[in-house]
Amino acid sequence: MNDKGKAGCGCLVGVLVIIMVIAGLGFHPVSLKYVTKYLRYEDVIATADAVFVPRFHEDKNNELYSDAFREYFAGNGRTIYVEDDRLAGKKDTGATLRQMAQDRGVKENAVKTVNPGNRDVMRPSEIKKKLKAAGLKKVIVIVPEYAARRYHREYSRETGGTMYMIKPLKVSYFKSDSWWRDSLSRALTAHEVYTVLMDYYRDLANKSPGA
Repeated sequence: MNDKGKAGCGCLVGVLVIIMVIAGLGFHPVSLKYVTKYLRYEDVIATADAVFVPRFHEDKNNELYSDAFREYFAGNGRTIYVEDDRLAGKKDTGATLRQMAQDRGVKENAVKTVNPGNRDVMRPSEIKKKLKAAGLKKVIVIVPEYAARRYHREYSRETGGTMYMIKPLKVSYFKSDSWWRDSLSRALTAHEVYTVLMDYYRDLANKSPGA
């Protein structure tokens, strides 16, 4: 395991947070709002085979799962899949989803979980493989609006013939219009900006001569 690499990433995230705090104090809010506007991405949503919700631990009130059921009842997906990472000490995601389904009168076989394994860097690839193996051709991916740009980039490559449509959801815990004033929103924004920038950097490095 490369602990130096992890430390370096942590430092870069810390630098981003500091820069954003300074920006929050020194720049006009109109300029700062552009950051979260850029992070937001939205596809045109069409009827799909399934709705997929990645795991976001900050979503304490299950707002993303609730929206997945709204899409289900609207007829936009016949099955709901959620990412189940089963972290130690955390509630089983599948159990949460099944309870929500029961409360809404949804049959248990309409809700399923997909576990990507323990390799964070490979999570999108592993999930896409498993969704493809399930025979899904069109999938609506529901994510918080601050993560939509990242998921668009991750789910628009190596799709294996499956169409992924990104649906951003405005969640109560993220303050998009004043993210620089809220500690959680600031941390989430820093993480997304860093991740998207690193993704662009990897793309450029892979396309450079001799790569």
